[in-house]
Amino acid sequence: MMKPPYHPTHNLVTVANTLLARFQTSHTHPPIPELLPMLQSKKKIACLLFDGMGEAILARHLKPEAYLTRQQFIPITSTFPSTTAAATNAFLSGRYPGDIGWLGWAHYFKEYDQMIELFTGNDYFTQASAIDPRLIRSILPYTSIFEKIQAQNPTLTVAHVWPMIRPDGAKTLDEWSYRISETLSSSPDVCLYGYWLEPDKSLHTLGVNHPSISAIIQTIDHTIESLTKKHPDTIFLVFADHGLVDTTFVSIQEHDDLWNCLQRSFALEPRAAAFYVKPEKHAEFQNLFHTYYHKYFHLFTKQEVHHMNLYGPGPIHPRFNDFIGDFVAVSYGHWSFSHGVPIGEKPLNFVAHHAGMHPDEMNIRLYVLNR
Repeated sequence: MMKPPYHPTHNLVTVANTLLARFQTSHTHPPIPELLPMLQSKKKIACLLFDGMGEAILARHLKPEAYLTRQQFIPITSTFPSTTAAATNAFLSGRYPGDIGWLGWAHYFKEYDQMIELFTGNDYFTQASAIDPRLIRSILPYTSIFEKIQAQNPTLTVAHVWPMIRPDGAKTLDEWSYRISETLSSSPDVCLYGYWLEPDKSLHTLGVNHPSISAIIQTIDHTIESLTKKHPDTIFLVFADHGLVDTTFVSIQEHDDLWNCLQRSFALEPRAAAFYVKPEKHAEFQNLFHTYYHKYFHLFTKQEVHHMNLYGPGPIHPRFNDFIGDFVAVSYGHWSFSHGVPIGEKPLNFVAHHAGMHPDEMNIRLYVLNR
């Protein structure tokens, strides 16, 4: 049996629990011992998450003299799956994906008989509105670490700075940085979370080696350097939710015999796919999957997923077994599944993607600045 791909003590969840411990707030997982004393020495803490800015991406696009290159602290890992819906919510909750039920971009909801995107509430295939996204939050609720910190520390200024994916979010990196700076200057005690959607947004369409990614990463590096030097009284935690790899998509419909074993197309993620298999076809599906895809994907039964704690240790969400289907296939190389493109269905045509077990997806790095 494989070990889970995330580090058991140094990952996004334990970073979040270190923040909770710093502010004397109850936490369910241990803090990172080498990080906690650094946080305790500062009254202002800013957590800056750059989507997709994994360790391999930075190594590929930053020069040795770059600010972040000179400020490395400790390696950490993403959660599994290494994807925004699971990883950012794991950090924000301080709990693992299996516990909070956020397992991927699009879940199959049996009560609607639809594949629904968790962030948008849209039907995955048609992009038509399926349910109010606020309903997703009621089905998969959690209290964020920042809500808990605020409740425990009512005089503390707790703030979030978002890009334009949220109402009134920042439209540019400069505006985002300005809002962070203004918040840090507004109070003597601050705990701030800032999320930025690059380089992930551009990596998906350009790939991990494109020269434009270098310019984006270098601009981020300069922005972080400017913020940290302007606010020497603030300790900055800079990290990503995951990395990406360039990928080749293969349609799950390319083999009729395997496709005919399924009740529907796969759910969750192209590189961490949940399969719903006809009850009488389980053995046939396993054999066929191994024949066609064993070089590219690990196939786990539901029982193996539980035994491994693949989606994290601790309790599991009441909907967990529904959401993972009968089997979970996880890419460890550069292949991803596609749903195929019949009329009304959107194709998957990303150059780079994430959610699998490749080290370039899982390995991120924690930068602690002004420590």
